[in-house]
Formats: sequence, structure tokens, C-alpha cells
Amino acid sequence: MNVSVEILLSAYNGEKYLGVQLDSILQQDYTNWRLTIRDDGSKDSTKSIISEYVSKYPDKIKLYSDTEGNLGFNASFCKLLKQCSADYAIYCDQDDFWFPSKISTMLSVMLEEETRLPDKAHIVFSDLQVADAGLNMISASFLKMAGHNPDKGMQVFFLKNYVPGCNMLFNRKLIEQAMQTENIICLHDHWLLMVCSSAGKLSFINKPLMKYRMHDTNAIGYFPAKTPFMKQVGLFFKDNLKYGLANKKYRTLLYARNIAQMQNICSHLGVDVSKDAIAFAEINNSNYFVRKIRSLSKPYILENSLFKQLTYVICF
Repeated sequence: MNVSVEILLSAYNGEKYLGVQLDSILQQDYTNWRLTIRDDGSKDSTKSIISEYVSKYPDKIKLYSDTEGNLGFNASFCKLLKQCSADYAIYCDQDDFWFPSKISTMLSVMLEEETRLPDKAHIVFSDLQVADAGLNMISASFLKMAGHNPDKGMQVFFLKNYVPGCNMLFNRKLIEQAMQTENIICLHDHWLLMVCSSAGKLSFINKPLMKYRMHDTNAIGYFPAKTPFMKQVGLFFKDNLKYGLANKKYRTLLYARNIAQMQNICSHLGVDVSKDAIAFAEINNSNYFVRKIRSLSKPYILENSLFKQLTYVICF
């Protein structure tokens, strides 16, 4: 197993945790990797930390240089993706901690799946430990906290992303297919997941391979505060009275980008996309009763509360 892996890291004001993340990457037991870092216009010492590691490990770490400054995490990661030339790639956040076997474990599953389904876009993802700012464990399972069940099918990624980009290994075929489409969803990881879940294969490893650090400056928060029960009841009746018979308005309000993204994927990838993807792209022309049966039997989203899931069934 000697295929190339490129780790893509976009950094912004990450001086507090970046060194720990880079050190954990350097401890990987799979060694044929290269780390490419883009600084997204940091105002702290992030760029100095990157330069220090680049000078120390020039064969392993390089700085992607441009003059565009702060683009935001989505555009910055996408620039890194466009320049990637490796066989496989992994997005990397600036503030996490990778276990030593992260790359090797994911790559082993990827190569095994590719022998069964060659020339297919593929993402391998695993569970994560959720940690606080000091890397003390909050939860042994990110996916349980996020309410994701990997057995419910790939179509659940059409409306919601349950997997952080920092925990996905993806292949060259996926990169090539994604580059044929537009990133309408404006999230670098959800975009790839939508492409792959509509035209490829997802594989899940049921154990954590990293610590996902939660702190007050995370770029994306995956775990919003829990809504009080009575407020959930109130929102349930309010939304269902408003959108129960106005489903298209509900979809347009909440999921217009998701639908537009899937329409774009289907138009560019053609025969490669699944029947589920085509049905979702054509959702605004679907039969009301067929849509309700579908929402119960094979939903496009898995909410973490009964009221939210019922709202989806009634209003979507």
C-alpha cells in the first residue's frame, strides 16, 4: 500500500491549537502523505507557525501561496482541492487531534472497496470522539450526538451533513466528478458528500479515528443548544399550520440550495447519478402522497427530535 494521500488544511487565526494538530499528523503510521496548508489571511501568528513546520519538514509540508487573503473556509478549502494531484485526499481542520492510525485505517477500507467498485467516486468516514478545548472527551461518539445512523442510506446527506470534512478520505474519481459541478451549497465538505452520495459510494468505519475539538471559535458548530420541550411543541404547530399545505414554500425557504445543488449534479453527471438523486432533483414536481410515503420510508434527513422529523414529513 503505497498510494499518495494529500492532506488539505485551511488555517485562519489558529495559533492556539495548530501545532497540536500538525504534530498529530506527523505521528501517522502511514507515511506516504503530504500536507498542503493555505493561510486564509490570519491576523495572529498562524503563518509563522506554518512557516516553522514547512522549514522543519519540507518533504512533508508545503504552504500554498496566493495573494487573495481571506476567502472564508469554503472557498479556501476549494482552492486547495483544485490544486490537489494525489491519489486520495483528506480535509483537515486546524484545531483537532488525529489518532496515529487515522490515514492507514481509512485507506485500507478505501482500497478494499475500490476493488469491488472500481472507477467509482468514494468517501470513507468514521466516527469521532468529541472533546473540549483541552482535548478532554465530551462524547465517545460524534455521530450519536449528531443523530446520524449510517444504515439509513446515502440519501440522508441530500439535506444535511452529518460528517465533518476533517473526517473524510476521498478518492481521485470524486474530485474529478466534483470539479464538473458547481459548489452551490457553499460548504466544501457537504458539496463532496452530495456528489458522492448521488453518484458514488460511502463507507463507514464504526470507531473514532480522531478527536474533534469543540471550543468557542469553531468555524462551524454541529451541536446547537437543545430547544426546550414546550418550545419544540410550539414550533411544531406553528410550522405545520403554516407549511403543511404549502410544502413548496417550505422547501424553498429551507432547502433551495440543496435542491439546486442536486439539479446541478444531475445535469453534469448524467447517467452516473442514482434514482434517489434524480427523484430529489425533481422534488418540486413530485406527487404529494408519493412524497409523504417517501418521507416516512426513505427520508432525505434524520432529525434529532421527533417533532422536527414529523415537521419534515408533513412540510417537505
